Amino acid sequence: MSDTDRQISWRQGDALTDEAAKALNLQHPENSGGTVVVVISHDCDLTAVADKEPVSEVIVGQRIDRLGGDSYGKTARRLHIEYQTAGGPVALELMATAKRPISKPVLFATDPRQDMWLDGRGVAILQRWLAARYYRAAFPEAFEDRLRAANIPGKRTFLKKLESILVGGGDHIRALLFDLDEGKDVEREAPEDLYQLGIMVLYDSLRDEPTAAAAATKAAEDLEELFDEAFHLPDVGWQNICLKYCDPVSDSAITVAERDTQAVAIGTYESTG
Repeated sequence: MSDTDRQISWRQGDALTDEAAKALNLQHPENSGGTVVVVISHDCDLTAVADKEPVSEVIVGQRIDRLGGDSYGKTARRLHIEYQTAGGPVALELMATAKRPISKPVLFATDPRQDMWLDGRGVAILQRWLAARYYRAAFPEAFEDRLRAANIPGKRTFLKKLESILVGGGDHIRALLFDLDEGKDVEREAPEDLYQLGIMVLYDSLRDEPTAAAAATKAAEDLEELFDEAFHLPDVGWQNICLKYCDPVSDSAITVAERDTQAVAIGTYESTG
């Protein structure tokens, strides 16, 4: 096979063979036996000549028993995703911090593994997760500081508690969309100078919609309770952040433009800490 043929054969989402991963010393630090290395470079970058795009990018992932709360790319730092095999779906975990560069000549000296692949839906999930990390909405630093500093009873931080609510929704919840101050970028200072926040809990309309809607409704109720506990003080009222609404919303009711101009996941905030 020529270098050109190898170049064309690689696509975003393809996985390296186990032999290639071992030969290139790309092993998961905690699960070497379950390592799966996934190519995440865009197709256009893979097909560009090496003189212009000499390096490709991969993520050293691992097999997991089942999808968890990080399916659908709900957090920017971690993705749970299903790959297809002849024996049925296999769940993988990809961490944004596990990205590694690999030169194109080295990559093109190998072939993608044929026993594991992403279907069209999986490719879309991977692309959305990769894009979310770079194109997610940018929030005022003061707003993110207020989220990180929020006090709630117990050992877990506000953000960890929020993430646990997302995990509880399983793969029914696709994302949290944050509507902050109607899109205005304001750095607020005093606690009584409130950020006005609305949240949409986006759920999957294509997989058992009644169950998904119920999971999103429960998550919305839990989020309202969490924000009330953290930012609504007895005899004082809202401080720092005022939660105006928190509603479950079907993904079929949200446009692409709305998704792109709002937050994709709570991982946005964890990644800044």
